[in-house]
Amino acid sequence: MIIPLNRVSASAAVPDGGSDGAVITLRCKPVQPEPVQLELSCRTGADGNQVISVTGELDIATAEQAYAYISEVIDSWPTPVSVDLSGLSFCDASGLGVLAKIARDARQAGRQLKLTSVRPPLLKIMRLTGLDGVFPELRRPVPAYSALAAGPSRQIGAP
Repeated sequence: MIIPLNRVSASAAVPDGGSDGAVITLRCKPVQPEPVQLELSCRTGADGNQVISVTGELDIATAEQAYAYISEVIDSWPTPVSVDLSGLSFCDASGLGVLAKIARDARQAGRQLKLTSVRPPLLKIMRLTGLDGVFPELRRPVPAYSALAAGPSRQIGAP
C-alpha cells in the first residue's frame, strides 16, 4: 500500500498502513545554489595590455571554461596579456595544465603572456613541477657569486 506523504508538516508521524512503525516526514529546506566556482574577466590595463582576472577555483570542473576564455582573449587581441591570479583560491592539476596550455598557445601565436600576483602555495607547486620555467616572471633570480666578493683566500701556514 502506498500512502502519499505530507511533506509540509514538521515532523508529523502518520501510520503507514500496516507496519508497527510510523512514517516521519520532515520539512525540506530549499537547496542553496553553490557559489560561482570561477569568475573570469578581462580589462585593458593602463599600458594598453589586456589583463585577465581569475577569481575562484581553477580545477577539473572549471579548467575547460578557463582555457576557452583565456585562449579567446589571446587570439582576439594583438597586445600582451597578463593573467592576474590574485583571486585564485584553489588550483589542481587540471588548472596547472590549463596554465601550461595557454602558455604554449600564446608562444605559438607569438603573443606575450605573463602571470601576475601568483600566491606562494601555487608558486611552490609551479616550481616543483617545473611550470615556472614557462613563465620567466616567476623564475627565481640566480644569485651571482664572485670570487672577488668573498675576498682573498688564505692558505694554511701562509703569513
